[in-house]
Amino acid sequence: MIARLLMVLSLLCPAARAATPSDAPAPSVLVTTIAVKSGAIPRSVTVYGTIGAGPGATDTLTLAYAGIVTRVDVVPGQAVHQGEALAVIGTAPAAQAAYAQAEAAVRAAAQTLAHTRALVAAHLATNIQLAQAQQAETNAITARNALRLDGASHPTATLTAPYDGVIAAVAAAPGAALQPGAPLITLLRAHALVATVGLDPSQAHQVHPGDHVAITPFATPAGRALRGRVMAIGAMVNPASGLVDATISMPATGYLVGESVTAEIDIGTARGVIVPRDAALPDGKRFQIWQIAAGHAHPVTVQIIARTGSSAVVTGKIDPALPIVVSGNYQLKPGIAVRVTH
Repeated sequence: MIARLLMVLSLLCPAARAATPSDAPAPSVLVTTIAVKSGAIPRSVTVYGTIGAGPGATDTLTLAYAGIVTRVDVVPGQAVHQGEALAVIGTAPAAQAAYAQAEAAVRAAAQTLAHTRALVAAHLATNIQLAQAQQAETNAITARNALRLDGASHPTATLTAPYDGVIAAVAAAPGAALQPGAPLITLLRAHALVATVGLDPSQAHQVHPGDHVAITPFATPAGRALRGRVMAIGAMVNPASGLVDATISMPATGYLVGESVTAEIDIGTARGVIVPRDAALPDGKRFQIWQIAAGHAHPVTVQIIARTGSSAVVTGKIDPALPIVVSGNYQLKPGIAVRVTH
């Protein structure tokens, strides 16, 4: 009886041992790897803004004398060239009368001077009187010429563009009476426009004056970015947008004033280990990659310092001799066995 029992146990024990987990095949994950490769990729910051007037880009055209707007030839937003007519201004009656009086004063002063010279020649007047008459004529001519420069010598005057630009505003309509110094037209210089963009406060310290910028107006066909440079960076957060304003220089042509733009600011290069973007996985507030040693996976904490569309530059305690997992990494756990496919 005992012998029969021992025989049954001897038959059952091997089967029991074969069914234990310790004898089951160890789990493994199929992965793809690449060798560690160091290098550099460009770093950039992408921001958005609009095109408008830069420092010194705006001039307000005014009249130096009283006048009446006869005709306005431009509208806001219109591009104009140097010398192009902007408006026709009629000289106010008071200004015309002042010029007529100035002309009469010049004629009277000239006659007085001629008469004084005749008296001096006849020893009936002194040289001091002659000098006074000469000074009076000079003063009369100066006053008349000032009115002539102001346009008072003509019943109408044409206001022309002093340079190529864009009409920003028209402050007066035909028939309006203007006093000396009253604004008439605001003009933007075509060669002094800028793009104003907003930087996230966390990015502002990465951007510096002089950095190269690729600017793409929304109306520009793809692939035709304009080139510019960072001119200035604000020292405070714009309360309206919550961003830090940056000013970017613009080329002379190729965009519209007020147009929205996308700006990609070049902030240098990032150096480290280059991996596909999907190779660096989030791990809480950090990132990690996986390396293979002796057929098993080991996580490595890294910092992503730059990204492109398909790659990332990472830094950390990466062993240059161990391959990096680029696919299958979502299934990995520390120490798990792997099978590498090529």
